[in-house]
Amino acid sequence: MITLGIFLVIYIWEIDSWPPTRLLLISAIVGLVVELIHYVEKTNRDLRNFLLAIKHKDFTLSFSTELRGKTFSGMREAFNQIMDGYQELRAEKESHYQYLQNVVEHVSTAVICYTDEGEVELLNRSAQELLDRPYMSNIKTLNRISPALLTAMEDITLKEKKLIKVVINDQLMHLAIQSTQFKLQDTNYKLVSLQNIQSELDEQEVETWQKLIRVLTHEIMNSVTPIISLTKVLRGLVSDGGDSCRDLSELDVEDQQDLLNSIRTIESRSKGLLHFVHAYRSLTKIQKPQFQSVIPKTILDHVVSLLSPELKKRNIIIRTHILDPQLHIQADTKLIEQVLINLVKNCMEALNQKQHGNIDLIVKRSSEGRPMIQVQDNGKGINPEYADKVFIPFFTTKKRGSGIGLSLSRQIMRLHQGSIHFHSSPDEGTTFSLLF
Repeated sequence: MITLGIFLVIYIWEIDSWPPTRLLLISAIVGLVVELIHYVEKTNRDLRNFLLAIKHKDFTLSFSTELRGKTFSGMREAFNQIMDGYQELRAEKESHYQYLQNVVEHVSTAVICYTDEGEVELLNRSAQELLDRPYMSNIKTLNRISPALLTAMEDITLKEKKLIKVVINDQLMHLAIQSTQFKLQDTNYKLVSLQNIQSELDEQEVETWQKLIRVLTHEIMNSVTPIISLTKVLRGLVSDGGDSCRDLSELDVEDQQDLLNSIRTIESRSKGLLHFVHAYRSLTKIQKPQFQSVIPKTILDHVVSLLSPELKKRNIIIRTHILDPQLHIQADTKLIEQVLINLVKNCMEALNQKQHGNIDLIVKRSSEGRPMIQVQDNGKGINPEYADKVFIPFFTTKKRGSGIGLSLSRQIMRLHQGSIHFHSSPDEGTTFSLLF
């Protein structure tokens, strides 16, 4: 239109000398130029507003697509689509935040997140209830609640687990503590989880005592009951029916033999009870480990050489598998040998009636990269009914077993900051794993 107006002005200028027409056309051209400038500036203003809206995260801005032409309508439509996309992202982000907030608030584990300066960024509901504080601005506030807890949280390292005793509001708590660290926008954060396991420990302690008392009662009653019964028989043999002792020469040969057998039985059961007490003593008095760096293969070789004669008698093949020859462990050699000897002997018992008995000793790393020694057999397996009782002191399914071997082994592994567990399948075999 501007170009057409200029041609008209030139044309009329040549054929028409009337000034008003010229002036009118020139005014129209000026108006069109002004409108063009406004048109371009409007587009620039839209672009500026669009960019400023993104900068200030204001995604409520919308652009009209009417009366601007197809090209500019497409641009504004694109602006509106981008704004809608940002609004959806913000809504999704907000929903994710609300979701995670609800999860953090719902979990029963206390969670505290704070910066290197100690400023608390997160204190969930469980943490508020545990510490009896609805709000905490700085982690140093814990010093007034429990200095021991603050020290433990400051000293705990990445992914380390600790179990500490603290007293909060005159209440004893056993807290399991674990931490991790991360960095967001140049700020370092430490996330600590606290879980009060006092009730679980109490329940476990009561259950353990109940199991132990049942086993102790069973063992003691097995010895005391026949002793009491035989004592009554002996009293009948040596008493004249009252409080006086009868002349033993009056006893016939059968009664004398009964008397002798009864005394022998009482002696045997008393020795069994004494052995039981000594076994209990050995269970409660384990020597302190003398740790040294050792290659597990040397321990296995010694165990195999000690038990080879007995294994040959039973036609049992024992094999060692060193899957990680460079593996070292910090251990007391004698104590670990004691554990392995006990486990291998258990395997021998399980293979008692097996024609082709095999025992495998394996050295490798666990899925977590921790050193592990495994003892496997292809025996009859452990009855699922006894699976939760095998580590209970004095529990045994053997006729001549003391029932302290596995319990002693578990205590030794705990002294090594490790653990012992097993997996068993009926008629397929059992695997005991020592994790260091």
